[in-house]
Amino acid sequence: MAKPRFPTDGPLRLYYHHTSSASMRVTLYLRCRGVPSSHVTLVSTGFGTDERGIPVYTMPQNDPETERLGTTDLKAFNPEGRVPVLLLPDGRKMTQSGPIIELIEDWFDHDGPPMLPADPWLRAQVRRIMWIIAADTQPYQNIPFIIQAIGEWGMTKAPPTEHPLRLHFIRREFGAIEHIMSQCAGKFSVGDSITYADCFIVPQIRNALLAGIDLPSEFPTLNRVWENMLAVPEVHAVLDQAGGVVQPLFFDEEKFAVYADNAKPEKGLSS
Repeated sequence: MAKPRFPTDGPLRLYYHHTSSASMRVTLYLRCRGVPSSHVTLVSTGFGTDERGIPVYTMPQNDPETERLGTTDLKAFNPEGRVPVLLLPDGRKMTQSGPIIELIEDWFDHDGPPMLPADPWLRAQVRRIMWIIAADTQPYQNIPFIIQAIGEWGMTKAPPTEHPLRLHFIRREFGAIEHIMSQCAGKFSVGDSITYADCFIVPQIRNALLAGIDLPSEFPTLNRVWENMLAVPEVHAVLDQAGGVVQPLFFDEEKFAVYADNAKPEKGLSS
């Protein structure tokens, strides 16, 4: 069956930021799949921090959508307040990295091998790893979540990047993925070709390295896949543009210190 053709007079526009792990999932897919800018144009958002030191993404200056909205508040563009956001020429918007990737894949013909296995079981394994990262790992190890939990919910005060809760969720879910990959990994997460799963694994490993996880000793299969991904030129290019193989520190430590010292836990939520 032929793919449905997307009726477009111009490229889709991906609003992203290189500090965003969810954005990196999509940019890795675009690079590894060889999607040209004539299909998807990258638009970098603005970036700042709020009074807590938490990163805040904003609409880019002098962008047509910013001018149309009359504000740089990203929530006016995407009520979720997050990136990535895929803007269609007809004004429709898609959010969440997985659906964005699959929408691009479904609408365009691509050169090169597909990034989902033909075998239904292996396709399910790819999606299984994707959603363990997206649903069970990233939200709970996310530094903004950790900062808010410390300041507002009475969670133990500790450096957000190496907070015990953050390490708990990374180790718990990486342990599950390590077990899954012991059954399905080849050179990469599922078999010997790059799949969507690898696009999700790479940014999460960067976060784990920032948190001080010893990947080779704790998760050898994940580490092997990681090293193989680093040898892929397209992956290396994305990482270089995003600050390197370890996720850079993108929150304001001074603002956070003041916030954590002065914050009072909300009633009924303190530990």
